[in-house]
Amino acid sequence: MKRLSNQHLPRMVSDIQVTPLLDLMLLLLLTVVVLVPILQGGPEDAALAELSDFTPPGRSIELIVSEDLSLNLDGQGIEANVLIADLKQRMIADPLLGVVTRVPPTLSAPRLLEIMQALHTAGVKRTAVLVGTSSKS
Repeated sequence: MKRLSNQHLPRMVSDIQVTPLLDLMLLLLLTVVVLVPILQGGPEDAALAELSDFTPPGRSIELIVSEDLSLNLDGQGIEANVLIADLKQRMIADPLLGVVTRVPPTLSAPRLLEIMQALHTAGVKRTAVLVGTSSKS
């Protein structure tokens, strides 16, 4: 029978793995770097403060966009080139005015963005978008 020496037996290695420790330290460092500016406050706080001061609209009107892209504002037909001027006048008269925009499901996203940009240009700050053609009472 062959005798085994100590050289052939498996050895216990007791080394500390540094890689997981470094990964953890880098993760903690990244977390601190991201969280410190947020906790100290910055431009984001101004946006959050603006949202917290939100007051609901006193009155709202409805802007209906039909399939052929014709516009109907508060029950009356209106041309696209007059829309911004009309909304500006209404916003001067009632700054808390809200506009509910009803669009057909087939309206493309770029067209919707044009309408929302027109509302923004007119100074409308309280808007909603409803998809569908039927008006609910």
